[in-house]
Amino acid sequence: MSAQPESEKQHVYLDEKEQIPTPISESLHSEDHERTNGGDTAFANAPWKYKIIALVTALLFPLGSHFSASALSAMKSTMIEELAINNTQYGVISAAVSIVNTIFPIAGGVFIDLFGSVWGTLAVNGMIILGSLFTAIACKYQSFALIVVARVIFGIGSGLIVTMQESLLSKWFRTKHLSLAIGLQLSISRLSTFLGTLVANPVAESTGDWVWAFWLSFILCCFSIVMNLIYALVVRHLQGSAILSTKEKENLKRKKTFKWRSVFKFPIIYWHIIVIEFIYAAVWSSFQTISTDLIKKHFGSTQRLAGYKASASQTVPIVATPILGFVMDYYGFRCTILLISAIFLILSSGLLGWSLVDPVVGMVFYSISLAFGPIAMITSIGMILPSDYIGTGLGIYKSSNNVGTSILDVAVGVVQDKTAGQSYTNVMLVFIILAGIGFVLITGLIVHQYFVWGNLLEMGRAKRVVRMQEINDKELEYTSKGLDPYTDTPRKKYNYPLVGLFVAAMITAWVLFFVYSINGGEA
Repeated sequence: MSAQPESEKQHVYLDEKEQIPTPISESLHSEDHERTNGGDTAFANAPWKYKIIALVTALLFPLGSHFSASALSAMKSTMIEELAINNTQYGVISAAVSIVNTIFPIAGGVFIDLFGSVWGTLAVNGMIILGSLFTAIACKYQSFALIVVARVIFGIGSGLIVTMQESLLSKWFRTKHLSLAIGLQLSISRLSTFLGTLVANPVAESTGDWVWAFWLSFILCCFSIVMNLIYALVVRHLQGSAILSTKEKENLKRKKTFKWRSVFKFPIIYWHIIVIEFIYAAVWSSFQTISTDLIKKHFGSTQRLAGYKASASQTVPIVATPILGFVMDYYGFRCTILLISAIFLILSSGLLGWSLVDPVVGMVFYSISLAFGPIAMITSIGMILPSDYIGTGLGIYKSSNNVGTSILDVAVGVVQDKTAGQSYTNVMLVFIILAGIGFVLITGLIVHQYFVWGNLLEMGRAKRVVRMQEINDKELEYTSKGLDPYTDTPRKKYNYPLVGLFVAAMITAWVLFFVYSINGGEA
């Protein structure tokens, strides 16, 4: 079905490679144009030598935070032993990072508006350093309560820095090579996680002090803020060099007014993707927190060897995500790639839970799932929402990620504590059931987007560009007049219960977190 039905009329974001920005130099020929600070909107027109510096430094913003998060996962067995806690309490420590980010990604846009792109990233990187420092101190003095507080502080920063990073990359590369930039961002984040999983236990063993894994995390967080400062110098150099028209400035001011009720106008396919993300992100994240301990207990490996083998779970995304970005830009197949992700997650859970095949095989299968899934969903959201609501859509996407992770982190600890011998058999059963549900939902998504959206998410570049250009022009008819892209789109009744379920899941995550933070495994 090539045409989109009137009842499901949507505004689709134009592929970044087809956007044709108005050259800034043209503004010199109009009397109503004046020289002003273009701010972040001028980044797309900056010389490439500045773009390269911005790309390299921005990619390293979350290096320390990703390393710290994976080091915590790799040190699970050691932490449980040294802190004298149970698996449920460890789940609370893990969930402390994600629980605060059930809310902050949605509020991230307001945060950026208040502090700006430079001050915002510096502020959240400062929180990451503070949280990382408190984590190391808490481990040194073996304080469970302080670790939870430290991870909450760390979580606020680590959640927002990724949102800001994606936003900045979109501004610098919105006219060309955005998919490649996002692919590199995902690749570097997985590389950081890989290194954290790989070296945490060797560092602890070689220094004779398990806390040194967290001191190293703190040092890398300091390195990240140095990169942030270099980025700030680049932006400062460019500040004031852009020229915007008075009309453009007025339109930018109008865009800052966000209409929350428009969330109820989002298409149902968006919420379809959010439900898939809710399930799969929870499994991916929770799986990562137990991977080292799983290999140690199920396969009888040493702590150090288990860490090495678990690090294989991060290898494929390091190489594959930039390639997948290229493939989706030119050939489409977003839903197909997402379905492949589901298949490999099911296979991985089965191999690691009920076989004695070398765990590296299961970890590589998991890694393939992790590489294929997120990039397919993130780029799909960019196609089905109006450009003015992509930030909001991605904020809810990231929030759902953390809601699901917070719930499953605690649930995994409870299930393991109640399993004989604290084995992972029942935990892996939970994972494989959730992965199976996700597979069914993705199959439904393929049918949904084919009949309602004219196969948009599977289209190759040639057809997709024409289709998106047409709908983007309709969106511009509204935005050029300072109107909301959803002005003539009615609110959809089915969105009210969907938003209600999302809020209910968020409340559930917070209740579980506080109950098990206070009572530990006794709840």
